[in-house]
Amino acid sequence: MHPWVRSRTWACRIVVTAVLMACSSDTSPLSRTVSRTGRLAAGGDFTCSLNHAGAAFCWGEGGFGQLGNGSASQSAQPVRVQGGPYSAIVAADQAACALRFDGMVDCWGLPPRKCCGQASYALLAPAPLATSIRFTQVSLAGWSACGIDRAQHAFCWGAAFNSALGNGESPDTSIAPAIALRAGHAFAAIAQGAFGGCGIDVQSAVWCWGADFRGELGVGDAADTIRAARPMKTAGDLRFVQISVGGIYTCGVTTTGVTECWGDNVVGQLGDGTLHDRAVPTPVAGGAFVAVFAGQPTDGADHTCALDASGAASCWGANELGQLGATGPNGCGSAPCSTTPVAVTGGVTFTTLALGNSHTCGMVADGHVFCWGNNAQGQLGDGTTTSSTAPVRSLFTP
Repeated sequence: MHPWVRSRTWACRIVVTAVLMACSSDTSPLSRTVSRTGRLAAGGDFTCSLNHAGAAFCWGEGGFGQLGNGSASQSAQPVRVQGGPYSAIVAADQAACALRFDGMVDCWGLPPRKCCGQASYALLAPAPLATSIRFTQVSLAGWSACGIDRAQHAFCWGAAFNSALGNGESPDTSIAPAIALRAGHAFAAIAQGAFGGCGIDVQSAVWCWGADFRGELGVGDAADTIRAARPMKTAGDLRFVQISVGGIYTCGVTTTGVTECWGDNVVGQLGDGTLHDRAVPTPVAGGAFVAVFAGQPTDGADHTCALDASGAASCWGANELGQLGATGPNGCGSAPCSTTPVAVTGGVTFTTLALGNSHTCGMVADGHVFCWGNNAQGQLGDGTTTSSTAPVRSLFTP
């Protein structure tokens, strides 16, 4: 196993700097009764959101400039990000990027090295991605990132270890993005993780690339036997409308409305009622969900959440700091977790969710944000550092 991957105990974390996919995971159409936008994202210990005018606000940990306001300090209430306006925002463990209305991208915090012409590693304020490509969506994973342009071409850039860029090349492409996925594929959605990613092509098939530590490629191989330098099609004939990549696992919603997950399942993050890893897509137990949100790639104690057609949220996996928004069956021995979905308390309905290391946030129809879980760095945005096992309303003004 790769030395960065944690031991199979619930409390251990992957020691990775600034790694995550786009946490709001807003990459595809959903049921007409639930609309989602790219207006909400969660980093490891911070949260960001866009208001109705496209101005970005972030709160929580800011030691590497994650809040984008020119400082390196945390805030328990929302602070205005410099720059914008933006049409969508994504976050990684210690970084964020936002999509401008012209298709260009700004990043801050600890994004992939040299992506934005930065002389130093940290960016305390937004800086433009060093490319002329115009994107329709971006997925951020700290050491690497991916995006889809207006012609539905998929690109990845940054660190290429473990074949994480999926372009068949080993050198890093630190500045100008290189085309990531094999010629002939047009992509509708993309989700990059710590050691690779997955994308949905325009025929709704899922292709994944990079490492396969615990079956996260979904191709049915024995654990940790493949480094996919080019995308591989997941096993079976499933078609997906949405995909989300977590720590060492992947989840998606099929065209028939079934939520499937595969890969690492050490804390029940696959939601199938077991702690067994899965090398092929496996249905989540119970519930009819229209959107699924896999946990942070940096977090060895992952949790997963989903929305049903009414906007009601359920979560499963690790719950050591209340990130499930409920107490549920303890399926991990002495560690608090749930191996099946449990309903988030409070009766709030959401349009989208975003998952941090050990906190979760959701946006409601009018643009307000509710968060729950760990709040040690102020990532719940309610002006305090008091954690909560139930949703609390942030001070963000939409």
